[in-house]
Amino acid sequence: MPGIKVDYAVRETVTNMRRNVLMAVAAVLVVAVSLFLVGGVLLVTRALNRVVDVQTHKVEVGVFLIRDITPEDKESLQRDLLAMPEVDRVIYESKQEAYEHFKILFKDSPDIVANVTPDSLPESFHVKLKKPSEFSIVRDRLANRPGIDKIRDQREFLKRFFRVVQAVRAFGIALMVVFAFAAAILIATTIRMAIYARRKEIAIMKLVGATNWFIRIPFMMEGILQGVVGAIVAVGLLLAVRPFVSGIFHVFQFLGVTVSIKEILLQTFLLMAIGIGIGGLGSLLGLRRYLEV
Repeated sequence: MPGIKVDYAVRETVTNMRRNVLMAVAAVLVVAVSLFLVGGVLLVTRALNRVVDVQTHKVEVGVFLIRDITPEDKESLQRDLLAMPEVDRVIYESKQEAYEHFKILFKDSPDIVANVTPDSLPESFHVKLKKPSEFSIVRDRLANRPGIDKIRDQREFLKRFFRVVQAVRAFGIALMVVFAFAAAILIATTIRMAIYARRKEIAIMKLVGATNWFIRIPFMMEGILQGVVGAIVAVGLLLAVRPFVSGIFHVFQFLGVTVSIKEILLQTFLLMAIGIGIGGLGSLLGLRRYLEV
């Protein structure tokens, strides 16, 4: 960028934005909405990744025992479970413990709790696995084992849950790309209008020997500035809607979905970098087609 001064570039950038203030504001708002979606997708994806990790580590084999199992069969089953190399630990749950968990689970349905007694619930072993993917191995070893009533399979639930997570991620990324592209196009349009408004001035500058970069830089700075301001607005929007989103996530608190202020602030520089990229891309699109220098 030989021959260009910073103060000149800044002054020209401000002049361009003043002449097209409405388009500049529109571009900033579209960038802000785009980066708001980008930040939202990143935050939700991060939160979902934590949920996936937590839920994956919660995977267990639920071994429910028959009502009249003998103490010998129960002890033998527990020893065999502990001896399996795939098993991390085994937690025994008595009828009374199952009843206490049942009361917590259905605390909002007293009529259901009133019709259940500890004796109506089965004893069980909750088997934590070293690798959740090895569920089928443990299940096959326990098949037709005396004293077992049924084995709970959590794989189908996890498969459905992971499919939902993947769908949310894909939709978010697609929406993010569409809005980012729209923002770049709007910035390009703003740059084109600025170039058209100053076409005679640019022609004179070229005649007196102005270099390509001397003409380009102020327009590129305009696009980049719009991207940066849009990123700052996007962070503000994320902070503003966080209490509302946290209220929604509170309904699913059993999944451990959270978004903290710290997480939003940590994304500020990333969103600003993306904003600069969108602004730079929009500027290049505008310059390439409408400024043959």
